[in-house]
Amino acid sequence: MHKSDGEVIYVGKAKNLKNRVKQYFSDSYQKTSKINQMVSNIEYFEYIVVDNELESLILESNFIKEYRPRYNTLLKDDKNYPYIKLTTDEPYPRVFMVHRKSKDKALYFGPYMSGGIVTEALKYIKDNYKLRLCKLDLSKKKQIKYKECLYYHLNMCSAPCVNENVEDYMKEVNEVKNFLSGNTKEIIRELEKKMNDYASDNKFEEAAEYRDKIRTINEITEKQKIDSKEEFDKDIVGMYREKDIAMIQIFEVRDGNIIDRNTNIVNIDENDTDSEIISSFIKQYYNETFFLPREIWIPIEIEDKELYDEWLSRDTRKCKLVVPKKGSKDKLVKLASLNAKIQYNQRVAKYLREEKELGIAYEDLKKITGIDEIKRLESYDISNTSGVLNVASMVVWEGKGFKKNDYRKFKIKTVAGPDDYASMEEVITRRVERFVKDDAKFNSLPSIFLIDGGRGQVNVALSVLSKYQIDIPVIGMVKDENHRTRGIIYNDVEVDLHNYKELFKLITKIQDETHRFAIEYHRSLRSKEMLSCEKEKKQRKSKSAK
Repeated sequence: MHKSDGEVIYVGKAKNLKNRVKQYFSDSYQKTSKINQMVSNIEYFEYIVVDNELESLILESNFIKEYRPRYNTLLKDDKNYPYIKLTTDEPYPRVFMVHRKSKDKALYFGPYMSGGIVTEALKYIKDNYKLRLCKLDLSKKKQIKYKECLYYHLNMCSAPCVNENVEDYMKEVNEVKNFLSGNTKEIIRELEKKMNDYASDNKFEEAAEYRDKIRTINEITEKQKIDSKEEFDKDIVGMYREKDIAMIQIFEVRDGNIIDRNTNIVNIDENDTDSEIISSFIKQYYNETFFLPREIWIPIEIEDKELYDEWLSRDTRKCKLVVPKKGSKDKLVKLASLNAKIQYNQRVAKYLREEKELGIAYEDLKKITGIDEIKRLESYDISNTSGVLNVASMVVWEGKGFKKNDYRKFKIKTVAGPDDYASMEEVITRRVERFVKDDAKFNSLPSIFLIDGGRGQVNVALSVLSKYQIDIPVIGMVKDENHRTRGIIYNDVEVDLHNYKELFKLITKIQDETHRFAIEYHRSLRSKEMLSCEKEKKQRKSKSAK
């Protein structure tokens, strides 16, 4: 379903398209306020015919992930949770922690509840496997002559940069993959065999090393022990909901041990059923998941359960949904739901407070500027040292947070000396020209331009926009004598932000981030210039010595 501007607002699947669509518009169907609002925004439909229900489920999951339609029950983005990434597109893979998944061919384990278990797992890998820790491009080994680094001499790396040991290296990579997947039984069995072999040969130091490895693995897994006689892999899903938020807790159980727990916040409609929430969550959470357990225990029956079982078993490994009714299984699902409630009380209260504060900030900004909707804010700042190495930063705030993928850096090309007005004019001109030329990196304009500075900088930006006949508000962010946010300038009038507490916090946050990003870029250029100067001095000395 599309709005008039083409935005996708809902994605669904249907065995009978006519009947499904009809219920949205028929008075005989009881509709929620959410559905009524959605229907009022529908401009046109787009549909795709597929061969079977399984294909429609996969397509629906992919489209929800891609478009994140506002009227679908959406799993919030989990960007703050850490993952462990194992690269697969490198000749010698690496393993390290990241805070977001990229669209690459790497394997991602997680997300994990906290960085503690990630740090502990990575420490174990670092202490027991000799995977490389550098970022060298080893696909160029034949063209570039590398040298062993300190990690090799500390016996922490096998130095694949100089050694041809692909087979041994990949064997260790596979062991690490099994360890991160929670399959530790086979690892321990193999380690015990090596330990016993060394002990039989009276090589007690080597045997002790393997004993310590086994002990470490057991310590990591024993920390989260669960009382379960069934040792096959499973995920236990619990849910707690209140108003328009659902908290879903997952216990990841591998070999009878909880190796991690994962908490997810889901935006819902108050009229959504528990069954609808769980089915939507399953589609999004397990779409393209690297590792699927044998069973996923859920708290309630869902529609088309057999179809979901088929979809979850998309690889050679079978996976199915189970709804425990009684006994220890039911207790574990209830335990997960209890944890979901605890997490709701701990985290959602903060989330709701921040969301309310942001809503107040947006409303105040709308009142000041007179615009109806705020989708995107772009903030600009100039940085230099006495007019040398002039640079600028562009920081983007979209929705409820910074959109770092859209950040941009500018090296000032036409201005010499400390002229912030001329520098700002060049930056805004380049930014708007890139939009006019339909540059993919600048393919949208903000709701408001935020400029670090006073009336002069604001008027410069307005004059550039006027040349291109673009009517977008420009706000100047003013600082006091202590370089702290004081107020904003709009329509040549300064507004004291101390009268707008939440807007003051938002503007301060954006202004500080814009300044940080500009300073960081300026420092990096300054460091490169200093290195370049030092290199030139050495070359001149070398020439004079000759």
